[in-house]
Amino acid sequence: LVSVQSHCCLAVSPACVDSCKRMIGGAGEASAGEPEVMEDGASSSKDPAGLDGKSGVEQVPPGVITGDDAASPKAGEHSALAPPTTTEVAVIEEQPVDEDPPVPPPLQPPPTASKLQRLGATLKRLNEAELPEAPWWITCDCLRSRYSKLLTTVRDSPRLYCETLASRPWAYVLFWGIVLLIVIPVAWRPVEIDPDIDAFRRADGPAAANQSAFLESLGSMRAVRNESALIDRTVFKIEILYESKEGSVFSEGALRDIRSFEQDLRNLPGWSTLCNKSEPKVRFRCNPGESLGNYVWPRRLDLFLNADGYFGLAFDGSARERLPVDAVVTYLGEGSAAPHDLRKFLPMNFTGPSSDSNLLRSVFSFTSPSLDDSAFKRDFDEFVEKELYDNLLQAVQNTRKSADPNSWDKPWDVRIYFRGSRVDEYEVLSTVSHDAKLAIGPLLLCLVVAWAKMRSAFLAFAATSLLCITVLMAYVILPVDKVSPASFLGIFLVFGLGFTSMFRVQELWRRSRLEADSDSDRLMVMHVDCVREMFPVVCTSACYFLLLTSKLKPLREFGIFIGTSMLSACVFALLIMVPMLVIHERWLRPLIREKLPGKLVRVLEPAGLKPNWSLMTDRLSRFHKHYKQVLGGTAFAVFVCFVTAVAVIATREVSGLSDVFPPDHHKDAGRPLAAGFAPSHLAELAAPAKTDMCEPGSAARLCGLHWCDIKDASSSNLSSLPDSGESSCTCNLVNSFKRTHSCTTTNVSFVFAGDTVASTEKSVLTEKAKSFAQNHWPDAASITDTGGSIRRLRSLVVEDWVSGSTHVQSMITLPGVNVFNSSTRSVAGCSETVYCYCNQQKCKTPSGFSEASTKVILPASQQTSTPTDQLQGQRSTEVVVIFGIVAKAQGQLEVQGKWEFDTDFDPSSPWSQRAMLRVCTDLPSDLSVLSSSCWIQDFRTWLLDKGQKFPVERFYDFQQTLKDFLVAKPSVAASIWMNEGENMTATMFKFQVKPGSGTTETLDARKRWVEYIDKLNNEATSTASGAWVTSQAWVDAEAADAALGSAWQVLFSVLGVVLGVGLIYTLDLKMVGLMSLLGFCICTWIMFIFFCIFGWAFGPWELTIIAVFLSYAVEPAFHICNDFIHPGLPDVPESWKPVSKVRVLALTDGPAAVQAPAIMAPDAAADAEVPALPAPEVQALEDGASMTPGALETPRAAGAGSLVVQPGSDADPGSLPALPAPEEGGNDEVPPGTEAPEASPPLWETKSNPSNMQPNKEDTAEDALKRSVHVVCKNVLWNSAKLILCGFMLLPAQFRIFSRLGGIAIVLPLLFVPTVLILLPTLILFCGRTAREPDLLQLGKFIIAKISWMWQ
Repeated sequence: LVSVQSHCCLAVSPACVDSCKRMIGGAGEASAGEPEVMEDGASSSKDPAGLDGKSGVEQVPPGVITGDDAASPKAGEHSALAPPTTTEVAVIEEQPVDEDPPVPPPLQPPPTASKLQRLGATLKRLNEAELPEAPWWITCDCLRSRYSKLLTTVRDSPRLYCETLASRPWAYVLFWGIVLLIVIPVAWRPVEIDPDIDAFRRADGPAAANQSAFLESLGSMRAVRNESALIDRTVFKIEILYESKEGSVFSEGALRDIRSFEQDLRNLPGWSTLCNKSEPKVRFRCNPGESLGNYVWPRRLDLFLNADGYFGLAFDGSARERLPVDAVVTYLGEGSAAPHDLRKFLPMNFTGPSSDSNLLRSVFSFTSPSLDDSAFKRDFDEFVEKELYDNLLQAVQNTRKSADPNSWDKPWDVRIYFRGSRVDEYEVLSTVSHDAKLAIGPLLLCLVVAWAKMRSAFLAFAATSLLCITVLMAYVILPVDKVSPASFLGIFLVFGLGFTSMFRVQELWRRSRLEADSDSDRLMVMHVDCVREMFPVVCTSACYFLLLTSKLKPLREFGIFIGTSMLSACVFALLIMVPMLVIHERWLRPLIREKLPGKLVRVLEPAGLKPNWSLMTDRLSRFHKHYKQVLGGTAFAVFVCFVTAVAVIATREVSGLSDVFPPDHHKDAGRPLAAGFAPSHLAELAAPAKTDMCEPGSAARLCGLHWCDIKDASSSNLSSLPDSGESSCTCNLVNSFKRTHSCTTTNVSFVFAGDTVASTEKSVLTEKAKSFAQNHWPDAASITDTGGSIRRLRSLVVEDWVSGSTHVQSMITLPGVNVFNSSTRSVAGCSETVYCYCNQQKCKTPSGFSEASTKVILPASQQTSTPTDQLQGQRSTEVVVIFGIVAKAQGQLEVQGKWEFDTDFDPSSPWSQRAMLRVCTDLPSDLSVLSSSCWIQDFRTWLLDKGQKFPVERFYDFQQTLKDFLVAKPSVAASIWMNEGENMTATMFKFQVKPGSGTTETLDARKRWVEYIDKLNNEATSTASGAWVTSQAWVDAEAADAALGSAWQVLFSVLGVVLGVGLIYTLDLKMVGLMSLLGFCICTWIMFIFFCIFGWAFGPWELTIIAVFLSYAVEPAFHICNDFIHPGLPDVPESWKPVSKVRVLALTDGPAAVQAPAIMAPDAAADAEVPALPAPEVQALEDGASMTPGALETPRAAGAGSLVVQPGSDADPGSLPALPAPEEGGNDEVPPGTEAPEASPPLWETKSNPSNMQPNKEDTAEDALKRSVHVVCKNVLWNSAKLILCGFMLLPAQFRIFSRLGGIAIVLPLLFVPTVLILLPTLILFCGRTAREPDLLQLGKFIIAKISWMWQ
């Protein structure tokens, strides 16, 4: 028996003593502490090492070697022992730790040096090296002494840290727990979520910075808020969009559904209560609201046409009979309902009564009754949460339902989309809350996986708790006031990927048993290994910080959050998880096994729960040898996927921006629809609630529209004549018309109604009017026109009573003609009106009128549209020019742009007023301006009408003059910023421009506007040279152009960092090249699945997710390549090896010599692919039980190989033979005179002993790769299974990026697991790499050898 350091040779028979002496080269000499051997086979108690004199048993770690006499084994070989004839077993008790054991004779050095040996040699050289002397400028002996002590402390600090950590691990856990309990509560702030979803579609750039500054400044337009000014009140606006499913939104079914839905909203208890609390002056905004339904369903005030020829309507939307749509559209388009117009309710491309639309908008708003809006906000938030949002969402879902053939319920004819300030915020918050709750599933799943992987409930709970703390720390460190929903996406990634560092630390702690005995030595070994093993983990975690270069603010915030979380997980794994591992192994696990029942121990410490990784590795290694099949199939798959993905991306329109919600969600589906509407401005005055519909020729009244019935029902074709045809006009004369012949002078006014009269030139109409007058006054002395202009009247609605169809015609009035009679008549002057109808549809002649016999023929006219009609039929975008505000640069994570007032801007300067006017008047044609809103032009007209000059004269008070103008034009105040003295400090001018057809055209338009404003600034004085321009359309175009480019930049940056880390980690260019090829394959397959199978858009979020998961996917490849290359420290002489492990040998004798296999614990044997010692013997050795030779002996056939248990042995387990099977009838009885061993614990109570599966330099390439795959396989497969299950839990998320992340989490492991475990080893073998030294190291040696002559 060989005893190491503190143990001596003990045998129970002379044959064993001789064998023991020969093995240690003692030449018949025994050590000073060798016990005497008595005749009966028992040993005396003269052993100075403290052997038990009664039993002769020493407490040792598990490890037994049995064999026959043999010489010392050669390097890389096991002892060859003779077949047993008689078996004698000697068990040595372990000497107490505090005793100083004797030094045994030196052993034959093992084949290779362990990590602890290399580490010990390095530390030995460091300890023996002389410390550097203090710098020359430290002259004081005291300081030089302190300097030396400081260097000594720094040099010894790693060893001191490990020793104190090994002796007091609980103190470290307590210390860091107190630190976290102090830091997190002190730095904690309430969680406030940023509901700005548009931030996901807004990229950093000058356009976004200017627009953010402009929007933020709108909240400070009044330095002193006026209690009576409605513009200073808090307003909560709700916009509802309606889209017809089929046909027009003006259909009866669509309009009926719209009215029913809006009535249900107004009938909500909370709606009525909140509307009653609103400002009384603008209560019309919420009841009945600003809706087209109020005009479509007006209540009739007069059941019949009254005696004056009109009937009244009240626009409250309560009638059952609807007004014809063309009449409603005409009424709104002609300004009769101001401030309501067509743009309030219909999209910008709507042209008028003759056009159609499938979209409609209604606007409702609630206005705070005072400046103190806290209670009003609280009531509105409660209303949104309890009633409004649920009803809106339910309506949206109802409109999405298809027709059910088995139901009587008719499906909706419209789809509903809604948006609003507080409604959008609540929707985002509720969605984030819903999706954040889904994180509970991945958290519990990670706990279960960690429980199974670590085989300890305590360690699993500790690791999960630390991972939750990393999330809290990341939130504390995140430098934002409001957290973006993208940060919640990081929580899923932390739970899915964050356990890697915890698993690594636990694996290294278990593996340290192979290198050292004491906990302090194990901690030293483990921390050194952590530098190598966790270097890729730390670097890939740092890759997330590359997202700070993105143009999207949520992506930058996401990068900081997830990067901080992953790095914190690595730090916590080293600082807190390591002490917990020591506590668990030293105290907690023995306590659980001793005090708790077996079933509970099986749950808390499932030591036997371990897959057969060796079998899995064997099956994977079969693929490595089939180069052609694996590489050929991979090359074909990559080529097909790459070509297909590129073709799909090239043919599909790239939006550049991803939608936050699913495509069918009302928020994203309604975004392009809402873009077709003009901005909805709040009305401060109520639109006319009543109007009159007048019959042509009725008493003079302010009519909303003219209305008549068609004259001839048999020709009730209400289609208009072709534009190219002539129009025959039938005129009606008042019955008293003939009396005008008795007048000296008669002024005759002509009213023309028809489709073409508005486009007919005035001269033509005047000549026709003169001709008509000449026919009726043939004896008139002269007929002349009055010289006025044509005035447009309210349009005429012609109705066919039989069919109910209507047609709208334009009505105009000529200035009239004067008829002078040849002689003086009885009446000096008269006036009459002639009504002419120039369409096929002729109005029925009203009472008191008669049809004239003379017809008026209008020639074919070239119709031209007015500027208002042009604007009405086109989409437009809003451009704002601002004076007096400076937009400051944004920070990395600021939500809105910073701004300040321009102190150089002086509006009272005449040159400033001229500069502002020039912006509105000198507009180049290439700016495509459709209309403008420039109060400075109205201000100029107002001054000129008062007889004053523009600009305001130098000695006049401009600010006071402007205040007088605001009294006359109060709406102008919405375009002016004012200070505490109610003086103007900044202003803006708005322009409606033709939108660009694409991103490039929109950005070109912005460039022209910027150049135009810069030119004006260069020509203006310093008092008005700081103007700038902004538009929301430019922000969207800039985001689409810049976001995708920044995503490519992030992707290439991540690739560069990954390759750089791989080069540093492996020091091998060939391995880095293979990893690059690996990354290309993974990216190609991911892009194929994303864009070809899933049909996703090619945007910045997709590229970013690819970059994030790419760094995670290649991390296991780092370890395989590094283990294969094995740069490591150089070997040290074996004589430095401080052998400190106890080996227990059970010797047998016999003539035949066989190689002894190593026997390990069952779970460790699975790692090492060697036979396992039965659990009773292993546990008995672990527990230090007194065992007799019979207790250790296993029945076996004569001449069979001997058993060996050597924990921590450096022997290659892969080269060991299998254990022979025992024969039936073997003698396993306990010899007489000995105690029977205790009952063996079950498999799950055994201690998990790690196996040294790290590749050796002596291994062939195939064996080295097999060992590397074995080491990496367990972590890769555990993490992949966890990631896939987490992905399934993310699929129900409402945020689109969350659900897409779930899909990626499912697909990615299916791609990178075979790529890393099969493709990479196959590539390494295929390239013929046999050198086990990094090529950069070889290159360095070559260069040094070539230039060594310089110093020789």
